[in-house]
Amino acid sequence: MRVFRQIVVVGVGAAITFSNPGQSVSAQPPAQSQESSARSNQLELGPNVRSTSNASTAPASEADRSIALKPPTSENLAQSGGPAPRGAQQQPVPSRPNSAPAPALPTPVPRGTPNESFPPLTPRGILDTKPPGSLEPNPNPLLFPTQPEDVRIEQTESITLQQAIDLARRNSQVLQIAGQQVEQSRSALREQQAALYPDLNFQMGANRSVSAGGELGVRAQQRRLNNLTNRPPNTPDPQNFGNNSLNSTLELSYDVDLFGRRRANIRAAEEQLRLRELDVERQAEQLRFDTAEAYYTLQNADGQVAIRQASVRNAQQSLRDAEALERAGVGTRFAVLQAQSNVANEQQQLSVARRDQRVAQRRLAEILNISQSANLTAADPVEQAGSWRLSLEESIVQAFKNRPELEQQLVQRDVSKQQRRSIQAGRLPQLTVAGSYNVLGQDPDDPDPFVARGWADGYSIRANLTWSIFDGGAANARVRQRDADIAIAESRFDQLRNQVRREVEQAYFGLESSFENIETSEAGVLQSREALRLARLRFQAGVGTQTDVIQAETDLTRAERNRLSAIVTYNLGLSSLQRAVSNLPTNNLSDAP
Repeated sequence: MRVFRQIVVVGVGAAITFSNPGQSVSAQPPAQSQESSARSNQLELGPNVRSTSNASTAPASEADRSIALKPPTSENLAQSGGPAPRGAQQQPVPSRPNSAPAPALPTPVPRGTPNESFPPLTPRGILDTKPPGSLEPNPNPLLFPTQPEDVRIEQTESITLQQAIDLARRNSQVLQIAGQQVEQSRSALREQQAALYPDLNFQMGANRSVSAGGELGVRAQQRRLNNLTNRPPNTPDPQNFGNNSLNSTLELSYDVDLFGRRRANIRAAEEQLRLRELDVERQAEQLRFDTAEAYYTLQNADGQVAIRQASVRNAQQSLRDAEALERAGVGTRFAVLQAQSNVANEQQQLSVARRDQRVAQRRLAEILNISQSANLTAADPVEQAGSWRLSLEESIVQAFKNRPELEQQLVQRDVSKQQRRSIQAGRLPQLTVAGSYNVLGQDPDDPDPFVARGWADGYSIRANLTWSIFDGGAANARVRQRDADIAIAESRFDQLRNQVRREVEQAYFGLESSFENIETSEAGVLQSREALRLARLRFQAGVGTQTDVIQAETDLTRAERNRLSAIVTYNLGLSSLQRAVSNLPTNNLSDAP
């Protein structure tokens, strides 16, 4: 039985050394075959895929094989892998994978838990990543490209995840709309606060009038004078004189608000503003998650392309080996055809992977709302993003405190309460006091000195008491509507609380599973590489078949994909858990992202 002694992992390549206590392995493949096998066995994921496996020279103990979302403490190590006490500060370690390693192949050294806490602190509390200025979109939101040149991709920029989040915060239409709604609610609050002050109105009117009734009267007098037989001489004809006037009034009025209707309206507007601010926070958290998800999806697509490219290289190497054996007279045409078919299949899979990569690039560009002529690639390496430092119970409680969706329901409940109070106060007597000052000037056309003319002023003070005694039950119906809104908000709070817990638990359990899968997938990659190397040696020595090599290549591709998927799924799990808890790492609800 071969005993595993050492595994050294550099990047994504692995050098595996086996030794037997009884005897050493002296058989070596031919030089050409060994070189080609070494090249074909390396499934490189490209420069952005990084392995974080720890090197070790001794087999892992039972305590070392336990996988936790936190680095083990000294007490835990002293207890030979036993779980931490329930009351301890460190979180309990998740259960170990149930699957045992294959007895014929060595178990890899467990992956170390990342020391970085997730999510990382942003510098100076803000995102200041300085993304490329060429990615900024056109400032005109109504830009409508009409030519193919307007949408042609002319540049490709490589950005980090933090730069992507920064760009999303700056350019997202969702956040821009939410910000405008906050300003709208702030103006509505100012409108309600204006009722705290009296209304001052000034009115001025200039008028010149010639009365139609006066004209009829003048005509009647003229007929009467014309019918007189002894009309006095030099009697003037009657005239209809016009009248010029200038009237100005200054009025001051104030609603006394005896029963708090105005205060209730102001309070409702304040709560509505808070509701909009919480919605901005919710949109910002969701945008962060959507951006991270799209970025990790792009990383996964890039890795799939690299894996498929390596698979094509492996298939081409197998085809060259089959053709060489056929030319040497020890191979068959059937093996060559099998290898050619495998190359064609792998090239098709590579084409599909490249399609998915392009789609992922454009999906990220859509979320970030960048320039129409720019494309994006992921600059961050594919590695574990960090470790989750909270236990499941702490995460659930923190989510209850941090999620803006829960507070939104409480705020909506307060809005309905204030609206109900305003409706109830509107049914009670309403008192309004007012005072006015009036200036009137008249200048009639009538030259009679006894006609009223000149300037005069006056004032008036009044109080109005209005009481809606009966409105057909309309006010009571509005009150019942607000009562229903209050009950709905309370029920939604209860529903969301359960949903938040489920989301936290689902993300937490998924994160544990992904963490375990990373180690398992690392073992699968190493085992598959060794199996492929042995299959090639057997095929080149004439004791194996081409089918064995193809199957080993397929297994290696699957193992590489599983490892990539495990890392990406782990990072997505961290982002999902951050979204489920929200407002990390500060744990403070804020009125702005």
